[in-house]
Amino acid sequence: MLPHLLVVEDDAGLNRLLTEHLSEKYQVSSAMTLKDAQAKLGERLPQMILLDLNLPDGDGLEFMKELRGYTTVPVLMMTARGKVEERVQGLDSGADDYLVKPFSLDELDARVKALLRRSAAGESQILNLGDTQLNTSSLTLTVEGQNIQLTEHEARILEVMMRTPGRVFSRADLEEKLYGWQTPMSNSVEVRVSQLRKKLSQAGSTLNIRTIRGVGYTLPA
Repeated sequence: MLPHLLVVEDDAGLNRLLTEHLSEKYQVSSAMTLKDAQAKLGERLPQMILLDLNLPDGDGLEFMKELRGYTTVPVLMMTARGKVEERVQGLDSGADDYLVKPFSLDELDARVKALLRRSAAGESQILNLGDTQLNTSSLTLTVEGQNIQLTEHEARILEVMMRTPGRVFSRADLEEKLYGWQTPMSNSVEVRVSQLRKKLSQAGSTLNIRTIRGVGYTLPA
């Protein structure tokens, strides 16, 4: 299966150019605002994000920091901000590479290939805790050989809890991981946690998401 890329660029002409060009080698989705990008991420987590910094509904740097709260997917920043200190700021916020506009499509191709190659050889997409394994790429929960398919939101909740077992996550914490700047449904976190508990039980997992009354949720270490 071809890698899936998400292009986040508010200039309609450049967005179309990048999407059409990259579609020759990859599966490509596109967004022109941060809100649109969040919606696309909620549907499917890509293998790489190409992110413009200057977007009409928010700052790409803040969005970048938010992304790093729940995913390590490679991010290539695209911006006209070319000063050294601005590049450093972008990389420090969590970006994996930085491309200054205007850029050639050949350079874009080379950087995309390098980031995808680095990602494939980098951090494992597999998390293990107790008798339970989570594949954050395929969104699959595995217990003693039995596989259960999770939704994107269920997998995100389980991923953040498995990465820091014992930490208590408030409802607001989980809403930020799931939705960022989008406005979530009033009981969406409760619904996702309930669904996730059922799937953990269905798989025979010993993991138990506990509710800390008035505080939030935790996955005991």
